Amino acid sequence: MRVRLRSWFAVRLAALAVAGILGATTRPACADDPFQTTIGVTLNPVAGGYHESFDDRIALPPVPVPLFEASQRLGPFELAGYGLPPTVAIPYSDAIQGSTTLRLTIFDASLRLWAPRRRFGIEAGETIYNQTTHYATADFYPGTDERQYSRIAGGHYGVIAHLPFRRGYIETEVRYAPVLLGTQVSTYGNGSPSRFDPERGDQVDANVRFIRPAGPHGEVIVGARYVNFTAAYDVPGRPLSDRNCAVLPSIGYRFVTGP
Repeated sequence: MRVRLRSWFAVRLAALAVAGILGATTRPACADDPFQTTIGVTLNPVAGGYHESFDDRIALPPVPVPLFEASQRLGPFELAGYGLPPTVAIPYSDAIQGSTTLRLTIFDASLRLWAPRRRFGIEAGETIYNQTTHYATADFYPGTDERQYSRIAGGHYGVIAHLPFRRGYIETEVRYAPVLLGTQVSTYGNGSPSRFDPERGDQVDANVRFIRPAGPHGEVIVGARYVNFTAAYDVPGRPLSDRNCAVLPSIGYRFVTGP
């Protein structure tokens, strides 16, 4: 039933996006309203990428990651955010620790300052990742399972541009998070003492999207996102903890309200 619901949701979202791209535009593109709210969702399947830990590297499955987004603009200021709710368990196989499942949650928020006419802007904000990984075989205690809980967070900075194109506009965003800090907690099924390992990472990401009005209160979104995240254990030598690198095409729809 869950698979059918997700498939139905993906088909409906794609249909809305295609209809909006082909349909007539009834609202000016990139309208410079002084007060505006947007709420939307995009599907972001992994077109190419990998996940790497200290002992293994795997190709990421083409899961259509749903990212929910919202923004509130008042004059030249805009508060924008997106997130990924707790995912279903993504299964894969680790070369050393056997059958593995992973769950990921993302929360990201930015405060933007726009130049007149909202063509260019700068931003600063916070990125938070929560990750839970279950290994069938523990690394330090063979014969039992292991669960790793990791939260890593830090500030990011970026630039963003809106460039008019045809009946819509191209949104280009480049961001860098120089320091992401967190702690990885490992628990074991046999009751062995938990491990607490500090982590330190950084991230580069870029997002290019074509956004076109669809009806009086809607916009369709088609684009691609690139993410390169690396974390290491914050100990001498800094061994690799986690690395994710991926390209994600995106398609979505969002509602727009304003005066």
